[in-house]
Amino acid sequence: MGKANNLKSRVRSYFAPPIRLGPKTAALVSQIDSISHIPVRSELEALLLESRLIKKFLPPYNIASRDDKSPYFIHITREQFPKPIINHEPKNSLSGPFLNRLTPTRILRQLRKITPYCTAPRPVKRPCLYSHLGLCHPCPATGNQTTYLKNIARLKRLLHGHFSSVKSELTHLMKSASSAQDYEQAAEIKKSLDSLNYLLTSPIRPDDYIANPNLIADRNLESIESLKQFLPGSLHRIEFYDNAHLAGTHPTSAMTVAIDGEVNPHNYRHFTLHTSDDISMMKEVLTRRLKTDWPTPDLIVLDGGLPQLSIIAWNIPTIALAKREEIIYLPNGKNISLPKNHPGLLLLMRLRDEAHRFSRRLHHKHRASMIKQ
Repeated sequence: MGKANNLKSRVRSYFAPPIRLGPKTAALVSQIDSISHIPVRSELEALLLESRLIKKFLPPYNIASRDDKSPYFIHITREQFPKPIINHEPKNSLSGPFLNRLTPTRILRQLRKITPYCTAPRPVKRPCLYSHLGLCHPCPATGNQTTYLKNIARLKRLLHGHFSSVKSELTHLMKSASSAQDYEQAAEIKKSLDSLNYLLTSPIRPDDYIANPNLIADRNLESIESLKQFLPGSLHRIEFYDNAHLAGTHPTSAMTVAIDGEVNPHNYRHFTLHTSDDISMMKEVLTRRLKTDWPTPDLIVLDGGLPQLSIIAWNIPTIALAKREEIIYLPNGKNISLPKNHPGLLLLMRLRDEAHRFSRRLHHKHRASMIKQ
């Protein structure tokens, strides 16, 4: 039992000649009767799911590592300003078992960007480097225990796989801070949200994967079928376009792609643009894209609204998705407002967020190169 970025290579390593397996692995392979897998959408989900499955099924070849050391577990200390620790004690652990210390260390390092905590020896007398980096906030030296404990509670929920509830909480806090004109606090919370969105392409709990190993495929099909209710025809390939610029300078665009409802980063594309206003930029990128020999999309989605749809000069079904309200605009001037949890809308929003991130990455690269010059 274990995770793999490339399942074909992982399986082949056990069976393809020449086979040079250690005694333990050879014994494992000799007892294999069948192979099954559960697709997930992020490495963090894979690590937490692997841990949950090992705890549930206690597979003999996953209980101890090769050097016979006990597996590792994540705990939260009981003190005024608690902190996560990694040890070999399974009792009252929040997550584990992990077969090496590196795995829980990587998990905690990723989650610290979402909900900061302090690892310094207690008592903490002054802020350390991690405090200045935003990874230890609020610092225990400030005495703000209430906010710190909220961070730890959030960390516990993330370790249990409750990603969706943490995302909802952070979104609510960001909006509240913005409404109170506390824009600095809103910006800090947005950083946490961005880190969570980056780590988790879709907030799915490990237990959900255990209950339904085909969960990803089922959700992809559900998103496509829900879109077909108002966009008839095949939706095998969906492309989303978003532009990035700073007052018209260093304009870039990105194309993100979903194949049969599954976001496919392999097909993402960057564009460096030569026009400077939003409408002209969108027209330029689509004109260039449709001259390529890439597979023809079944649906094109533009970031924006009716102004962006005015550029259509092709026979491919095209819609626009407006930010904030998440309203879908059609070329005939009508618009569709779907529930925020609508599977089809969630797919389009995910494509939009990916396109936004991807286009800004190239935009910032161009800006950085100009600064160096």
